[in-house]
Amino acid sequence: MIIIEDEENKSKDDKTSSVKLSNGVEEFYSQPDEALKKRRFIEYKTRFIDPFFPKDRSIKIVDLACGYGLFLDTCKKLGYVNYEGVEQIDKFVNYANKELDLKNIIQGDVFNFLESKNDNHFDIITAFNIVEHIKKDKVQYLINLINKKVKSGGFFIIEVPNADSPLGVKTLFSDLTHEFAFSRKLLIQILSIAGFGNIKIMYQPMRRNPFIKLGQKILAKLLGSEYPLMFSGNIIAIGYKK
Repeated sequence: MIIIEDEENKSKDDKTSSVKLSNGVEEFYSQPDEALKKRRFIEYKTRFIDPFFPKDRSIKIVDLACGYGLFLDTCKKLGYVNYEGVEQIDKFVNYANKELDLKNIIQGDVFNFLESKNDNHFDIITAFNIVEHIKKDKVQYLINLINKKVKSGGFFIIEVPNADSPLGVKTLFSDLTHEFAFSRKLLIQILSIAGFGNIKIMYQPMRRNPFIKLGQKILAKLLGSEYPLMFSGNIIAIGYKK
């Protein structure tokens, strides 16, 4: 079953990929200020944790290419204790360890990290704004590997640039390390091939102004597209392990 849902909240990357970056590229990702940290806490809590996470605070969670650790910091503040993160950029790892007191974040490669874990190890795996940095010939292997490491009944959350939207194309070309964007069809396909089911699709960002939203809906209809598909920079999917 596939469920499609729109999102009202705008979100931008607060991290980069777990792949080799050119010298100096990480300097574009400045440390989060207090306003950003508060905004991310609200977004992660209301968009992902409250509606999808189980009440059991002992579940095992890992955030791949976790950046500065803001998602895991949200999990920690909400009482989840078995969280891990992996990130290749030492600057990000040091910030998460020292400023956010996240001790279970390590520096390393996403592939090596996952391959070192037993199968069916995690309840939840997240990958926010990372898979678009992976070389095309490695993407399906990564998603297959993630499926192997998720427990039956657990789930995987992925957020990537939306290839069905002009805004997603802009997102794609906003970062030198982006490899490509994902259409809804492609995202569902690679998750299904890996063995994920009951796939839920969400979009963001969306406009709050009702007049702008109305105009976007009319334009999408005139062009034979869908709202919010056409006006969302990123596409988010949640796939459950069968």
